[in-house]
Amino acid sequence: MGRVTLVLGAGASRGVSYAHQGRIPSPLDGDFFDLLQRLEPSDGDAPAVKFVLHQCSTIADYELRRSMERAFYTLHLRAYLREKLLGDPKAEHETELLVGNFARAVQSLLRAAHGKRVCEHHKKLLAVLGGEDLVISFNYDLAVERAVRQRTGTHRRFGPWLYGFASTNTRSLPLLLKLHGSSNWLISKSERFVVQTENWDDFDLQPGYRGHKGSGTVFPILLPFWDKRIEKRPWWRLWSHAAKKLVSTEFLVVWGYSLPLTDVKSRELFNLCLQNGGEGIKMCVIDPSHESRSRWRSLLRNASYWEYDRISDFFAYPPTWWSELKQRKSKK
Repeated sequence: MGRVTLVLGAGASRGVSYAHQGRIPSPLDGDFFDLLQRLEPSDGDAPAVKFVLHQCSTIADYELRRSMERAFYTLHLRAYLREKLLGDPKAEHETELLVGNFARAVQSLLRAAHGKRVCEHHKKLLAVLGGEDLVISFNYDLAVERAVRQRTGTHRRFGPWLYGFASTNTRSLPLLLKLHGSSNWLISKSERFVVQTENWDDFDLQPGYRGHKGSGTVFPILLPFWDKRIEKRPWWRLWSHAAKKLVSTEFLVVWGYSLPLTDVKSRELFNLCLQNGGEGIKMCVIDPSHESRSRWRSLLRNASYWEYDRISDFFAYPPTWWSELKQRKSKK
């Protein structure tokens, strides 16, 4: 059987098995501002959260303000235009403050939502995948890492190999490509991703949301900029790696990634790599939004298609091919 590609979006992080155990749920685009107002941040994160809340309050339209993507897009574009059109010398510094504080506020929300918990749903999905398979995540959180850690134990040292940043001769875990970055990475002065997690046991000791820490680094997460510059280092290596792997996909499982209209480059990545409208691909989309499911169906119109509202429905009544994949894994 061919390669399985699992695509994870914010809906997968919102739908974790421990969703109601934390102080707040994992943020979705549509409730980012509301959750940030409810957050009780640590002393270190409080200034960033206060900055973002103030900046968002300057956006008059509530529909723009409550959406993380639209709010950031509006504020970032406002600073950009102030620099380009008015020649404001302070605009560049304002942009840096906006990006840094937004990124830290996002990580503060994720830390509160996920902590050190392990998602049983992620574990069940990932248990079916092997070293030849692929996980593409658009999430900054560490839900996947904690789930695969539970499966692999400590027989192999945690390291950059998990994300494809280092080569490996043997691979029992799927390749994890986090196209919008990760909260346990840094970007070095030489414009390379640096993985801060050193051991599997680190996931027991701390939440791990510390991408803002370290000298000479910038935030290792790709916020919803009006134009995501994925052609720049170090992002282009990550995206090109994803493109090379995606082309051999035979089974596609999408959980909670809505393929938003604003994320044009992600949409075109799938359009280019899963050619002929997904012909020959078996695709399953798990999402409560009919609109989100319809976007995937429209993009891969020639794929064999299954749809589910919830991950629990998928596990209860999976496609026949998913059951066959589980049997394949159990025999290895």
